[in-house]
Amino acid sequence: MPEADVYTILASRHGQESSERYRRILQFAMTPRQAALAVLMPMTHAELAAESGLPLETVRQEVEELFKKGVVFPRDFQTREYPRFARNITQLHDASESLWGIEGIYTDEQKKEFWALWWDFWRNEWEPDMMPRIAAATRAPSRVVPAYKSIKDIPGILPTEDMRVMVEEAGLISVVSCSCRKRKESLGDPCDHSHDQNCIQFNRAAEYTSQRGHGQMLSKEEALRLIDQIEDDGLVHTWPNVAITSSNTLCSCCTDCCMFLLPMGEHDVPWTSYYAKSRFEAQNDLEKCDGCQDCIERCQFDALALEKVPGQKKMKVSVDAEKCMGCGVCVLVCEPESLKMAIVRPPEHIPALRSREPAH
Repeated sequence: MPEADVYTILASRHGQESSERYRRILQFAMTPRQAALAVLMPMTHAELAAESGLPLETVRQEVEELFKKGVVFPRDFQTREYPRFARNITQLHDASESLWGIEGIYTDEQKKEFWALWWDFWRNEWEPDMMPRIAAATRAPSRVVPAYKSIKDIPGILPTEDMRVMVEEAGLISVVSCSCRKRKESLGDPCDHSHDQNCIQFNRAAEYTSQRGHGQMLSKEEALRLIDQIEDDGLVHTWPNVAITSSNTLCSCCTDCCMFLLPMGEHDVPWTSYYAKSRFEAQNDLEKCDGCQDCIERCQFDALALEKVPGQKKMKVSVDAEKCMGCGVCVLVCEPESLKMAIVRPPEHIPALRSREPAH
């Protein structure tokens, strides 16, 4: 096939065959020869060599570079055998921009150029297309998980909302850089939150980290300390909206730069279209509240406001239960300890994992 066609073929697999912006991303990430190999995938190295006419060692070298770039994903991370092109836009976005620790692939200037290409596509094409779809969704795919320190003393915490359980049950754990945050920072607009190495990976995703060489492997103790730091920084944990304690990724997000939260706020898409609330809600004891407003500055969802309360001399913080997502980060900065988390939804609020129907 002509070399000029391979990028269009790959873009079409993600529904972007007409997008010049997406084509530029693919052209930046892959040489024409690499893109031609990606079109043939999934295949073994030997099959790729036979189909492409390239020497086997050349194929291996090209697959290795594509793996390091976060463009292809082998079935076997150690041997790089049976690679495939990214399944969808989100996978390519997250992996190709998460470059912390990888040397020799891009220069610093090239990284900035790549992040700028992604930002241009994301803001001008992906967001206008996806926001109406998310707004129309009937079931949130993700769920807010409360900051552990905000709920640790409350009886009735479920395993699927307990960070300690999630970490304990993980085999491998790693942390990689947040693609959303790094992309925004590349444009000279730093996030208001300090952590950009905060996407925690578990199990097979952590194995990918180990073999690709990006990010950092963590012990369980290191993971728990990092989670505490992330919560102290005011980031909001999100998890698949199903009753599981094991998943590939624990996202810790903010409305400053998150690929979902940022445009949802700008397009007035309800948070609950994509993120189910946790079972918890912040509640304020007005007698203890000193009106300091620290909690208001922390709230990502505009659920807190300073109001005049009858019978009180000082202004007090009120909680809008409709807006509160139950993330708990406000509780962590409340020095008077007037803000507390309370369980307001039953265990059934978290959907059960559906078992697959037996094959017939």
